[in-house]
Amino acid sequence: MKKVIRLTEADLTRIVKRVIEESKYGSFDDEEWYDDNDSRFNKSEFGDMEFDDEVFDEFDDLQSKHGHDTKWFDKGESGKKMFDTYKDKHKRPFKVRTRRD
Repeated sequence: MKKVIRLTEADLTRIVKRVIEESKYGSFDDEEWYDDNDSRFNKSEFGDMEFDDEVFDEFDDLQSKHGHDTKWFDKGESGKKMFDTYKDKHKRPFKVRTRRD
């Protein structure tokens, strides 16, 4: 008997993006990683993928480079405040991993 699985549009979008490997991941602590849609990503899924890493100490630098294609932080002051709060909590800059093609 076949099983019918219903997916929301968001679920389907997330699956398709992972399949086509639009891969950017961000973390303040190298433990909790978030993909470019701000969905939690299990670091064990990195496997043997190769990445280019960038480090961002300032919110404005992150936004100018990756703000147009990620959903990690809100735009403007609220996003800056959240970025600074997490940076202070972890005492580390924000790391972005971009998968090498």
